[in-house]
Amino acid sequence: MRAISMVLEAYKQKRNFGQTPEPRPHVAASYRKPIFVVQEHHASRLHYDFRLEADGVLKSWAVPKRPTVDPAIKRLAARVEDHPLAYADFSGTIPAGQYGAGVVKIWDRGTYENMLASKPHAQTITDGIAAGHLEVTLHGRKLKGGFALIRMQQERGKKDNWLLIKMKDKQARPGSADGNTQTAAKVSQSARARTATQRPSRSRLSASSRPAVSSRPEQSRPRAVKFTHEDKMMFPEAGITKRDVLHFYERIAARLLPHLRDRPVTLERLPEGLDGKAAPHFWQKNTPSYYPQWIPRAGLFSETGKSVQYAVVNDRETLLYLVNQGALTFHVWFSRVQNLDRPDFVLFDLDPGEASFAEVVTVAKQLHSILEAEKIAAFVKTSGKSGLHVLTPWEQAGGYDEARGWALHVAQRVIAELPDIATVERRKDKRRRRVYVDVMQNARGHHVVPPYVLRVVPQATVSIPLEWQELIPKLDPRQFNLRTIFRRLARQKTDPFTPLVKLYHKTGSRK
Repeated sequence: MRAISMVLEAYKQKRNFGQTPEPRPHVAASYRKPIFVVQEHHASRLHYDFRLEADGVLKSWAVPKRPTVDPAIKRLAARVEDHPLAYADFSGTIPAGQYGAGVVKIWDRGTYENMLASKPHAQTITDGIAAGHLEVTLHGRKLKGGFALIRMQQERGKKDNWLLIKMKDKQARPGSADGNTQTAAKVSQSARARTATQRPSRSRLSASSRPAVSSRPEQSRPRAVKFTHEDKMMFPEAGITKRDVLHFYERIAARLLPHLRDRPVTLERLPEGLDGKAAPHFWQKNTPSYYPQWIPRAGLFSETGKSVQYAVVNDRETLLYLVNQGALTFHVWFSRVQNLDRPDFVLFDLDPGEASFAEVVTVAKQLHSILEAEKIAAFVKTSGKSGLHVLTPWEQAGGYDEARGWALHVAQRVIAELPDIATVERRKDKRRRRVYVDVMQNARGHHVVPPYVLRVVPQATVSIPLEWQELIPKLDPRQFNLRTIFRRLARQKTDPFTPLVKLYHKTGSRK
């Protein structure tokens, strides 16, 4: 009993029980079956308090957005102090001036089961919290089935942040972000059956390294993509909503798709936008089984032997579906599914580090001069962040190793001409304010941002193709962003990267 009182000391210290109607931190009898409760808390900012009974208290997390039964949506959950069991029945108004002032009401409650208790290495809820991983089955009115709580990488001095994730089971409702299974259950049985059929065939990488891309049956042609949560703020600093992002990709699709076509894609997803460091930010390679069947997949094996179903973005509907799922940036392979062992372009990634952008321009021009002297076409674009990308078609014999070796040789020629401002040194502490000419990304399985994609930076910048004559020292890559890009494109007569796209078909088809 005394141990529980000590655990609740943080709860006690934050509250004046002569002022707040919240229950005092006394010890209460445990429930016959462990319970969970979710309380809707209208404090300075609306959030949802998710609580699990364990060891005589309520283990608690503050969830800024309403819990969801959609496995594709991950909710941030900040670990907070343990609460007394009596708090499971609390609803009421915490008065102004008190900790957590505002209205509290019960949003959902029920019993739960600890899924990790039946594993070979059984864990209690307290063990799982210490390990940073919980799996529970909830039996609530709104939240049903399996849920996972996973601790995010913790920074010193920061909150103990977790992700609350609905697991894929028969209670999951893809596309239902409101977390209410009663509402989600209105989806017809036929719709659920259709979703069940929209699972990819698990094509595998053949010996010749040409994976099968899942076919698109007649009944699974792309449908109109329904946009959701369009008012969600994705780039708060720039005031850009999800609606703005969807509209951007809808308008840019004709220019972007040729650079995505037939390439395995890694998605950089921020479902909640750039909402501070705590917002979920992850890279997605594997395409979930509940994504529509009409999204093509390229089945590849990872280095560990695990099958990975990469999305292949060949049409506008696929592009917009993925953007609606929170994908902000698309990263593509250097090769296409027709011949994954042979890149069809080579990348020189010019990273300024602590150097100036004017020095990046100088290095890019020197690189262009060397390639031009060899009669090799070269194309330049902003990376969308602080550097430049120079691309050239790979027209020589060989695959990735040969392409990377050639690129390193060219980079060394640049450095021989500009030793004071350019380097191929990979270690940052040895670059000494020089521009890093990175060619090591030219490797099978690595990826690069194509032109015309948004970058995950507060200004919502865009990786944009440039004409070589535009490359001047005072150029500011930040000027190319979601707000300005279409004014620029309206003035352009031609796309600077169109010749490169045409060369893809010539070089990429070689074996």
